[in-house]
This record gives sequence, C-alpha cells and structure tokens, in this order.
Amino acid sequence: MATAEYHSGYAGHTGDFVHALAERFASVGAAFAKRHRHAQTLRALESLSRDELKDIGYPVDALEAKPVIEIKAGVMTTLLSMR
Repeated sequence: MATAEYHSGYAGHTGDFVHALAERFASVGAAFAKRHRHAQTLRALESLSRDELKDIGYPVDALEAKPVIEIKAGVMTTLLSMR
C-alpha cells in the first residue's frame, strides 16, 4: 500500500540541521570530557611513587619516557635522491 507524506520543504531541513548540530556539539563535548578525564588520570598516576604503583597493580615502566625518533624535514627527499 502506497503512502504519501507531506514535506514542507525548508522547515523539515532546519530541524534536521539543528538535530545534527546538537549531536555534533554533544560528541565534541564528550570527546573533551574524555580527554580531560585521561589527563587527570595521568596526573594522578605521575604523583604516585613506584611502590604505590606496584600496590595498585599498575606497570611501573608504563609511565617512563619512551624513545622517540625525530625526522627532520626533507629527509625523505634526501633518501630518495641517494637511490
């Protein structure tokens, strides 16, 4: 059975836009809150001693600095020209 729906044009799209905008703001707010909670957790863990970290079962070496490779701009060009 076929049905017919009446669309008023612009008014229907405005509601969709407002709804999509509200969802976007909610997701941005949730992402911000998640990052904030993560930063608070890291600050709290950094304030604990090694013995306290062992007491709560947290891997002690997880908070230590990890080696980082820094690549200067133009390295790929230099490497390709050496072929």
